[in-house]
Amino acid sequence: MSRNPTPGFRRLPRVADRMTAAHLDVVDQSLAAERSGDAARALELHASVPAFKKRSRHNLMLTQLASLDDELPDWVWARWIAYQTTRCEEPKTETGTMQRLALKYAVEAFHEDQLADCHADGGDPIRVFAGVASESWVFHQLFVHELGGLERFVDELATGRLAEHAALARSWVGTRIGGYQLAESRPGGRVRVRDVAADADVEVLDLGAAASAGVGAWVLGRLVPSGVDGLLMFDTPPVVVPESLARDVARAAEPWKQVKAALDEGTIAERTFMREDHELVTDVLAIDLLRLGTRPADLDRVTAQLRTGRDEISRAAFRILRRAADGVLDESEASHLAAAVLQPDARADARRMLVRERQHDIWARWAALVHDPARALLLDFADWSRAAA
Repeated sequence: MSRNPTPGFRRLPRVADRMTAAHLDVVDQSLAAERSGDAARALELHASVPAFKKRSRHNLMLTQLASLDDELPDWVWARWIAYQTTRCEEPKTETGTMQRLALKYAVEAFHEDQLADCHADGGDPIRVFAGVASESWVFHQLFVHELGGLERFVDELATGRLAEHAALARSWVGTRIGGYQLAESRPGGRVRVRDVAADADVEVLDLGAAASAGVGAWVLGRLVPSGVDGLLMFDTPPVVVPESLARDVARAAEPWKQVKAALDEGTIAERTFMREDHELVTDVLAIDLLRLGTRPADLDRVTAQLRTGRDEISRAAFRILRRAADGVLDESEASHLAAAVLQPDARADARRMLVRERQHDIWARWAALVHDPARALLLDFADWSRAAA
């Protein structure tokens, strides 16, 4: 017998129910640390709140940023600023007020099916809003860019090192959403992208979008300055869509109407725009490391273990690094290797177990194929290999 025999919204247990005044004060301190660009302090505070999961996506993201410390290029700072913009909820700030309005609009216009299902199942609507705020690519794009959240956040809330590294993020303001086709990677850490609106090819910073989505995939995304060799980059990993939608969005005066129409017509599923992975330092989604770094015969078992909370991503990343050290990883997987070395636990294990003498050239060759911060980390491996000799 169903526990919810009748439809309607219900208030179910929430994280807020387990938060004390002291916990809320710690959250405020953590947010202040993050908005000053201090990932290590923000992580320490965030991890101390009992109600928060120790392996939450935000916790893992802060762990990754803190582990990189001074290795962060400006494009990672810009992505981190955009990510923080989407998380600003305080109603006493202009950014927070706009975030709530943008979230309400995104749920009602693009994710209404989730709300309808929640009502039919007797669920808690706050969980729908929390899920959309956390995972909706549409909400993130609309709020950060079209509704001006990025510029407002930088002006109102960024301090310290975060404010010092905000210039590149400011240069992203006003960039239009577009439709693109991903092509093959090129020498020098670049990837060729077909810009539908311009009807031209452009080389952009190769952070792994084509490796993750697939060469030839049609995507929606936003090409912004990267601060690296005058190249553009995707502001966040792009989302794969049908060719027809990519072309419609690229050519439309009001591109989001095309996305809404595609959802209403059923030519694209609403879940396409919901992503559990939110990557800052790469365009390779973490789940893709699992696929590449796991034997096909073990994939179902390992994926099931991942769902139980076991850290299978770091284990898969280590196996990718081991294949590189053994000389059996193809150079076409350079972006996956870059994503693997950016996993802190995998990197520590590789430093301890894989970096050996006479491997300098191996790691240096891989470093030449990728961009910072992965490049700097692989060059560290190369230097340690030389020192071991």
